[in-house]
Amino acid sequence: MKKILFLFFILFILFIYGCSKEETTEEPMPIEKITAKAYDVDKLEITEDDEAEEEIVTVRLCHDTDNGMVRWANGSVFGFYDNAKRFELKDYCFDNNILVEYYCENEMPQNMTFICTNGCKDNHCL
Repeated sequence: MKKILFLFFILFILFIYGCSKEETTEEPMPIEKITAKAYDVDKLEITEDDEAEEEIVTVRLCHDTDNGMVRWANGSVFGFYDNAKRFELKDYCFDNNILVEYYCENEMPQNMTFICTNGCKDNHCL
């Protein structure tokens, strides 16, 4: 009986020992180092290196459809003020002989009043 118990004891030890260590023939996976910039959004400051280069397009802030102070053509000026608010101002007859002509100067809308000797009709001098 002692031999049987001894045999079970040896088998038990081999079982425990065999289960506790796992042998593998595979090589361990290589560890990759991953790096990235981290930003604290509350303290975010963009430097020149971080800014992407972009093409700057100049937008015309004022455009005159009749190309200036042309009393004999009905026209208008349109564009954007500095605060990006759009405007459009049309030439108009103040009365039968007075024309209010809009034009652009230094990219800003301006107006001038003309006396039309032959009358004002359809927003231009005759």
